Amino acid sequence: MRCNKCNAEMYNAKLTGNTLYPLILTNKKKGMLEPEKRCYVLCYVCPECGYIEIYAEKPKELKID
Repeated sequence: MRCNKCNAEMYNAKLTGNTLYPLILTNKKKGMLEPEKRCYVLCYVCPECGYIEIYAEKPKELKID
């Protein structure tokens, strides 16, 4: 993946809030008993300018029926 700012090659990096849990997206219908949908987040960073892009790994898994 190329950087949108400086065109350098970006690399995959781990983006975490702490060392125990990876960053995830969640989506849920209202109600306590409804299951929560989850999706991991992919992060890419440019080693030249520091630009960061994040993407949902499997965004279709967040869709609520």
